[in-house]
Amino acid sequence: MTANSDRSSGSGLHPLLYYVVLPATLFFAVVAWSPPFFHNSLVEWHESWQRLLFSRVCHQQLDRTFAVQGVPLAVCSRCIGIYSILPVALVVFSFFFTVLNKAKPYIVRIFAIVSLIVIVDGAANLFHLWQTSDLIRLLTGVFWGLATALLLVIALTTHRDS
Repeated sequence: MTANSDRSSGSGLHPLLYYVVLPATLFFAVVAWSPPFFHNSLVEWHESWQRLLFSRVCHQQLDRTFAVQGVPLAVCSRCIGIYSILPVALVVFSFFFTVLNKAKPYIVRIFAIVSLIVIVDGAANLFHLWQTSDLIRLLTGVFWGLATALLLVIALTTHRDS
């Protein structure tokens, strides 16, 4: 039995997971971490294609972004958690898709709860109700990335007639 087929249940993972979703998430993870390896200064980072690529989906505030040798990553601490864990979680969870698919209603609820936590924390920071540390932002990103990977794996499970 492989992660791609399960003869006893008549289901498998859609090829999109392996040929589109996984390579795309891996690409975004590598690009998110790459600015310190290509740029030597904040000015270079600000003009970088990596920053521009993520500028529509991440606020990239410097005070909420990890830096390596003074050069910020391409995304904030929460987003780096999401982008870093997503490809790893997709690979790991793809081996358990049969079990995960049976827990589908719970996974949707887990995703909703984690999403709500991220939204509440983000809104509270935006409206200055509280200020979370970069570590907490990183952890909420990791949890949201894990929940997203669970949701993607069950969404990309195909059912075949036996």
